[in-house]
Amino acid sequence: MSYIDHTIGAYLRRSVFFPFYWKYIKRFNVLGYYQELKNHQWNTVEENREIQRIKLFKLIKYASQNIPYYKKMIKEHNIQFSEDTIFDDIKKFPLLTKDIIRNHFDGLYKFRDSTYYTNSSGGSTGEPVKLYQDKYYLEWVIATKILFDEWAGRRIGDPMVRISASLSDALRGGQNFKGYLRQKFYGVTVLNSNRMTDKSMYEFVQKINHIKPGLILTYTSSIDTLACFIQKNNISIHSPRAIMSTASVLYPEIQKKIEKVFRAIVFNRYGSREVGDIACNCEKSSGLHLIPDIHYLEVVDNKGKEVALGKTGNIIITLLTNYTMPLIRYKIGDRGILSDMYGQCEHGFPLLEKINGRIKSVFINKFGDYIDDDSFFVLFHPKENIKKFQIIQEAVEYIIINLVLMDQTKLKDVDKEFREISQKIRRIMGEGTKIKYNIVDEIKPSPSGKHMYAFSRVKD
Repeated sequence: MSYIDHTIGAYLRRSVFFPFYWKYIKRFNVLGYYQELKNHQWNTVEENREIQRIKLFKLIKYASQNIPYYKKMIKEHNIQFSEDTIFDDIKKFPLLTKDIIRNHFDGLYKFRDSTYYTNSSGGSTGEPVKLYQDKYYLEWVIATKILFDEWAGRRIGDPMVRISASLSDALRGGQNFKGYLRQKFYGVTVLNSNRMTDKSMYEFVQKINHIKPGLILTYTSSIDTLACFIQKNNISIHSPRAIMSTASVLYPEIQKKIEKVFRAIVFNRYGSREVGDIACNCEKSSGLHLIPDIHYLEVVDNKGKEVALGKTGNIIITLLTNYTMPLIRYKIGDRGILSDMYGQCEHGFPLLEKINGRIKSVFINKFGDYIDDDSFFVLFHPKENIKKFQIIQEAVEYIIINLVLMDQTKLKDVDKEFREISQKIRRIMGEGTKIKYNIVDEIKPSPSGKHMYAFSRVKD
């Protein structure tokens, strides 16, 4: 694909197709909300907190008057709230879990217009939860994606490759005529990573080298696997301006390898289907910027009490842009750390210092200690003959480890490593912990396409 094709196509998408499509066909205010976000990023943190305070009060006031579940909660818990004290008042609301959404679904929404649609959580660790979202929510979601892409150097319409194991993405971006038209219109080529064989990864490399995208948007596990393939086979690969990783924890070891193989900076984007994109780092900040216009984020302990800044806890999200089905203090299922510092850049957005992983990826030992999955990740990555791994806590003192090897004929060579790994795991989990190794041909991703390196089946 020539430079002229890139430039003209991107210009037409950015200046003609997208503005016309969003304004006159979809009747979306995407560009208006994008401009708001673009302006607000240069506000002070205090100015953005004031915007968030007003939006948070407006949402809770609406929910208290229109959503049966919240009417009931406010009455049962005798919750009083006001615009001036809303940041304290919101803590009086009970946490909203996936089980509550399933059990009280009919009382959690009210259709305001005909723009609502059905979505669901990814279902990485269990049964997905059904949600209603609307046009207003979607407009802000798209605007946020544009801003995050811009931080990574991509302007609207510039060529991008998306490596995704999502079935819907695969179906929409297939190599049929409809998929071809979508690719031309959006400037986005979707590569389906549901089954990453040597053949499919070689085709990925060929397409990336042909398209020469400025940005590659990808699941963390997918780009990790592709980087290993490129490195092992010493293949030449186009170097984009940036790679944006999402859907799984971006461990430092993985980030370093991807940056070395692709010779590009890696951005870390955090989000979910339930609430959209939540945070992303910019080029100057190691932490992830939160967007106060869209979310109010808390970090709490297992009893729902707010933890200190800089401490790990459960991430709680209040979504400020979905009035059809408000999510107030939603326990999203992830663990993270709110930063007590601001970024090295001039963005007036608060920082999420780190995503520690899914709550289900936190193990508990017999002493009652909680262990994040990064404690186990470093035991397996990188290992010369281990292609992929997954650690499952079946019971408090029972660990199953599934491994895909580069070469199964060298199984004896890793026996010593297994013994060393087992010793380290028992130091963390307890000396009586039983550990079982399974050598498998494949570790399948979850229904959402994500690969979980570790998860626990032990209930809270």
